[in-house]
Amino acid sequence: MNMKLIINKLLYSSSHKLIRVSFIISLLMLVSSCDEEGFLELKPVDFYSADASYITYDHFESAIHNLYYLFRDEFYSPHGAVQAPSLWVAFTDLLYYSQNIPDDWGSYLNPYQDYVYSGVWRPAYHLIYEANVIIGRIDEEGVEITDDQRTHFKAEASLFRGLSYAMLAHLYGDVPIVLEETTSPRRDFVRAPRADVYQQSASDLKFAAENLRDIDDTPDHRVSNLAAYHILSEVYIALGQWQNAVDAASVVIDHPNTALMTERFGTRVNGTRANGGEIPERMSWARGGDVYWDLFRQGNINRSTGNTEAIWVIQYGYNMPGGGGMGQFLGGPGFERRFNSRLWIANLYNDDGSFVNITPQANTYYGGRTAGQNRLSHYFFNVIWEKSGWDEDIRNSEWNMIRDLKVNNPASDYDGKWIFADNVPIQLNRSVDTLRNVYPALVAKISNLGDHPEDIWIDDQTVPGTITMLGGPSNTTHRNFYESRLAETYLLRAEAYLGMGDETAAAEDVNTVRRRSMAPEIAPSEVDIDYILEERARELYLEEKRLLTLTRLGKLVEIARKHNPDRGNTLNDHNNLFPIPFSEIEKNLEVKMEQNPGY
Repeated sequence: MNMKLIINKLLYSSSHKLIRVSFIISLLMLVSSCDEEGFLELKPVDFYSADASYITYDHFESAIHNLYYLFRDEFYSPHGAVQAPSLWVAFTDLLYYSQNIPDDWGSYLNPYQDYVYSGVWRPAYHLIYEANVIIGRIDEEGVEITDDQRTHFKAEASLFRGLSYAMLAHLYGDVPIVLEETTSPRRDFVRAPRADVYQQSASDLKFAAENLRDIDDTPDHRVSNLAAYHILSEVYIALGQWQNAVDAASVVIDHPNTALMTERFGTRVNGTRANGGEIPERMSWARGGDVYWDLFRQGNINRSTGNTEAIWVIQYGYNMPGGGGMGQFLGGPGFERRFNSRLWIANLYNDDGSFVNITPQANTYYGGRTAGQNRLSHYFFNVIWEKSGWDEDIRNSEWNMIRDLKVNNPASDYDGKWIFADNVPIQLNRSVDTLRNVYPALVAKISNLGDHPEDIWIDDQTVPGTITMLGGPSNTTHRNFYESRLAETYLLRAEAYLGMGDETAAAEDVNTVRRRSMAPEIAPSEVDIDYILEERARELYLEEKRLLTLTRLGKLVEIARKHNPDRGNTLNDHNNLFPIPFSEIEKNLEVKMEQNPGY
């Protein structure tokens, strides 16, 4: 007889009345004397729950990998029209036209727009929440990891939390600081002063820098101590702690196994594709020709390939679970799609007046299935190079800024001719022609140039390089991406030296970067913050989060108006900070959350 039947028999049998009364009294005493919360607490042992998922090494390893996944897919891979990567140049000196941002930037930059929330605020606080869970639960009783493992996991989580707070402070100024796991709805968040947010960021990053593994002992897919020191240098600059910023950057620069790449290297030095395939003679621009071009080729990004310039690399993998990108397996973000012109749509005139395309459909040597969603500015395509030695600076070479291509269409009377050098008649009389279809240059840095996946090349290669027109794999930049690179560390240290008043040291760091690019050196008297911003545009275009750099410095409006007046002059003085999303103010019912001035 099972226990339930025994109890029922005892309770309801008239022949056992005395036993029944005694049993009830004993049961009441037992219940009244026990820990009621503990008695009712459910502790599942055969499936994962919130309480059973942060115990073993594998649990915390999985949670840490989730931080990498979130950071990559929120800040490099979104589908949203005004989310990353488009957001990183929005409203800045580098963007002239966006398919998704009206020309009146000042009116569009308001608290009710989704990108104000979903671009940085939501993903940054998501990362902070996940980091807080790891940091908070890793010290709980019953966690089955070693002290070394505990410290390292804390350090990784602290890096992501510190970086998230830095991004929030750069863009929004004063924001709430949350350092514990949020376990129930809250409507009482209070904005902390921007300086306090930076201090919290610096504290997290300093802990990370001191406890993460050395970069030589860190696999490509994880952050190292040098990644933390690199970010920490920028946060110290934001705090005006110039010497601390110099010291943090110097840890990265002086490491025995970091150095700028100065000689050609990697998968494309022989003029073939990354997989060894031949490049047609007429596609000469896709063969490359200098070390800056090599830095951005497929297979060359990770430190394990010999790239001593890489500090932190965002990992992608084509056609594999978790590979990331604009689709689950697409293996890369949409830079190529977002920022290169639609050459496969651009029209040429035949001699009889009919139209044909430069290349009849998407083509790997012409940037893939580009969409021309964001046209970079005249300042970017021309001015910064005119001021840097147009013919000397390899960052403006024929390989890196591809300013002319050959017609690649047998249906054209000009097949095989250079579009501009041979004065081919190209349609440039509509706004869409110059805003989306033909830019002053095809940007090689974000282009595959022969390295789109083999399975999307069509069988008929009568037109060399033709790939499928399907969106996704044909308009994805199929490679890993730098989150931080040593050239930027030099420019951060130059900024810190400038803050200290040491123009000579600042000029030397800038010239270290310029010498690698064969650009003319500058004198200390030429170095100011505007020059460093200009050098960042030349070296780090479509790498740095330009919007965050300019808001960090409080110079977004000034620089946009100066170098991009058609659009920048629509900005208002208060646009140096983004507004606090209205949805966050509306939900914070118990404490009034102030809006940034002017909004």
